[in-house]
Amino acid sequence: GYRVNIEDPLPFARIGITAAWTPDTDLKREERGHLDVTYEYLGWRAQASWNRSDFYDIFGPTIRSRKGYALKLGRDETLIYDEPRRLDLKLDVAAYTKIDALPDYQNVGATFDRLLSAQARLYYTHVQRSIGAVDDEQGMTWELAASANHANGDTVPQVRGGLDLGIALPLPNSSIWLRSAAGASRGKAEDPFANFYFGGFGNNYIDNRAIKRYREYYALPGFELNEVAGRSFARATVEVNAPPVILDAVGTPSLHAVFLRPSAFATALWTDPNHADSRKRYASIGAQVDLRFNVLHWYEMTLSAGYGVGYRGSKRAGDEWMISLKIL
Repeated sequence: GYRVNIEDPLPFARIGITAAWTPDTDLKREERGHLDVTYEYLGWRAQASWNRSDFYDIFGPTIRSRKGYALKLGRDETLIYDEPRRLDLKLDVAAYTKIDALPDYQNVGATFDRLLSAQARLYYTHVQRSIGAVDDEQGMTWELAASANHANGDTVPQVRGGLDLGIALPLPNSSIWLRSAAGASRGKAEDPFANFYFGGFGNNYIDNRAIKRYREYYALPGFELNEVAGRSFARATVEVNAPPVILDAVGTPSLHAVFLRPSAFATALWTDPNHADSRKRYASIGAQVDLRFNVLHWYEMTLSAGYGVGYRGSKRAGDEWMISLKIL
C-alpha cells in the first residue's frame, strides 16, 4: 500500500491518504481493498474510509481495522488552557455501513450492518510531577462522555464518567493513584449497542498508542478482549508506581537505555450493579515494567512487559502475559 501526507508549513491543515491491498486469498475479494482519507484543520477532523486498515494490526491482538464504509466528523475545542490545568471538549458523529463488528469492540458482532453514532466528551486534567519524574505523580483528571447509537430504528444512549486522583509518595518520583469509572446505558441486554465491554491489556506486540493501557476503563487484564459485558458498570483501580531506575550508563550513544519503570495495579469491576438478576463481580491484579531507550540520539522507544490475573467472583478466570514495543 501507499501512505501520503500533505500539510501546510505551520501546519494548520493536514490531509492523510492511505491506499492498500491485502493479497490474502482467504479474505473475500470485496474486503481486500482499503482506503482511508483524513483531514484536519484548526480543531476540525474528518475521515472517510472503506475497509479501514491499520499497520499495527499485524502485531495484534488489538485489531483496529474494520470492514465496510465509514464517514466521521469531529471537533476539538479547548475550553480551559492554563497549564497544568486544561479542559477539552471533543464532539464526534459517525456513520457506518456494511459493518460486521462494533467500531470500538473488535470481538463483538454487529446485529445490523448500518449504524449512526454521536458522542460528546469533556476531559479535564490538572496533574503535576517533580524533577526527575517519568510519569505524573499527583493531581486529578476527570472525564464525562455522553453518546448515542442508532441502528434499525432504535436509539440507545450511553453515559460514562471517570475520576482519577493521584498522591505523591515519600519515595522519590513514586505515586499512588485511585482510578474510578462508571457508566450506564438504556437498552436490552441482548443488544450489543447497549453494552460496555471489557478485557485484556490491549497493547499490541508493536504499538504506537498509550503504554499503560491497563488504565483505560475498558481494560481488564486476565480476560480476553471484550469478554466481559454489561449494560452498566462501576469499577475502581488502585495503581502504585515505584521509583524509576535511571539507566544512564547502559548502552552506546546511538542506542542507550534511559529508565526502567515498575508499577502494579488491582481492579474491581461490577457489571449491571443496578440489576440484581444479572449483577456480576470481576477483578484483575497485575504488574507492568516499562524500559525506555533512545535510538540514534533522537527516537524514544519503550519496551513493556506485563502480567495480569483475572477473577470472576472469587474464582480465578485466567491470566495474561503482555509484551509490547512502542515505536516512534
